[in-house]
Amino acid sequence: MLGAEAAWRQAVVAAEVSESLLPPGTIKEIEAGRVVVLQNWLPSEEVAALRADALASFAAGHFKADALASYGKKTKAGSSAGFDPANDRMVMPSFYPSKGTDGPWVDPTIGDAAARRRFGDRMAQVKATLAKQLVDRRTLAEDGAQTHEMSYTRYGPGASLPRHTDEHHGELKKAHSVASGDENKKRNEGASSPSPSGSEAPRSGDGKTTRRSVTWLVYLNDNWDAQLDGGALRVHERAAPSAAPVGARGADLQIGWLKATASEGELPVFLDAHRPGESGNCCLYAAYADGSTRDLSRAPFTASPTLYLAGGDFFARRLLVDEPRDAARFHLIDSPKSAVSGLLPPTPPEGEDGGERIRDVPPTAGTLVLFDSVSVPHEVLPTTRRERFACSGWFHERVLYS
Repeated sequence: MLGAEAAWRQAVVAAEVSESLLPPGTIKEIEAGRVVVLQNWLPSEEVAALRADALASFAAGHFKADALASYGKKTKAGSSAGFDPANDRMVMPSFYPSKGTDGPWVDPTIGDAAARRRFGDRMAQVKATLAKQLVDRRTLAEDGAQTHEMSYTRYGPGASLPRHTDEHHGELKKAHSVASGDENKKRNEGASSPSPSGSEAPRSGDGKTTRRSVTWLVYLNDNWDAQLDGGALRVHERAAPSAAPVGARGADLQIGWLKATASEGELPVFLDAHRPGESGNCCLYAAYADGSTRDLSRAPFTASPTLYLAGGDFFARRLLVDEPRDAARFHLIDSPKSAVSGLLPPTPPEGEDGGERIRDVPPTAGTLVLFDSVSVPHEVLPTTRRERFACSGWFHERVLYS
């Protein structure tokens, strides 16, 4: 089998005895909710081999539109021109999450399978390093089929990607359909409910229910001019680094922030969906650097679609966060998503609550980008003159149940 899982166990050992592919400070940056950008990370000869393979594979028809495509070029009147395979976002995946079947990336009969295998082995070593060093990411180290999404991604001239995050709390997915992560959600819908003993629930078929944990990108674009070619990855980080590790605490995924103040740092807010109560099963709490937590909700509540609708901050602050001082600081990770959202004023660079900052990452050849899949909103700005290629993927963790 090609891809990261083929040499996974060997890579785990290699990560212990060889020089890490990640420089000092990488882990701290990811846990603080920052995006790690490592230029010239992939050797130029490997970039060239993958770029040639991606171009040939696209020409041979091995790419497909993904769930976030179909926005493509706009007409002069500003309306959508519909999906255009020459210009929209298309992918060549390692597997199809909703079907549970392998994709063309791992097909040894397609293109330069040896180049993809070498790259997969390299990313397996990155995964092994993250599993060892990130706080509470122990299930990253597990070997399993289809627990590492890998793909080629192509943007034609005019293609872009709207702001989103790559993974969401399962309880919120139940309350409201979300675009990103939906394919993986379909893959896991066969999972049974948590057992009374609190053990992890198995997915139907082999393996366990998984979620996206760490997002990665490696760009393949030679001589890219960020000013003329566009296509930058725009990330929406918090202006202040997180005081506690972001993303997840065991079974609880992050859904928001308490904005930093003069006396207290930026605090990640997590949703615990296993609090028994008369009015629901959910509770919000803030996490601190020393590992302690503080509840923001006096009584459990039921997850509501309002957490994903326009004005989500407004409703959450008034309905779910009890202390006024906390409510004034509270902000959901995601921007509002509803038909009304398009009618609202554009979100400023500092975000809805004034606590964000924008960073633009040019998609230059050999650059590696890493960030937490839950806590970092991001988008891709429109490409202009050229097609834009990348290797992209997600390291998966098991979904835990408390």
